[in-house]
Amino acid sequence: MKYLLIAVSEMKAGIERDLFDQYKKRLSKPLSVVEIKQRNVPSIEAIDILKHITSDDWVCALDERGLTLASRELSDCICGAEQAFKRLVFVIGGADGLAPDIRVRANLCLSFGKMTWPHLLVRGLLAEQLYRCQQIAANHPYHRD
Repeated sequence: MKYLLIAVSEMKAGIERDLFDQYKKRLSKPLSVVEIKQRNVPSIEAIDILKHITSDDWVCALDERGLTLASRELSDCICGAEQAFKRLVFVIGGADGLAPDIRVRANLCLSFGKMTWPHLLVRGLLAEQLYRCQQIAANHPYHRD
């Protein structure tokens, strides 16, 4: 099982990268990152994003219009996808969001709430949630139970 993160914009050194790297190291499954050049036109960015997605991939688009799931619900969703697909792809758009083509291709559109998050911070939030899903799936004690 492999994870791929496709993200618009380059992540430079700083606290956002530190947060992302901290949780990426904790994942038991490899998480590769493809950075797409920010063009400030979601339809053009979508062309670049779709080049990295195959028909065999399970795709999760992080989008403010997506579903808001509890961590346990996300864990169940991720575990189910891992059983059916060889690669899970997570897509984070740029400042202007994701084009409809990406949302249509996605198996899941996921929102981290109604607040606006900087797309570089969303990388850290995603990595933390993937780690949390891993721990839930491994039956580690979960403080919400």
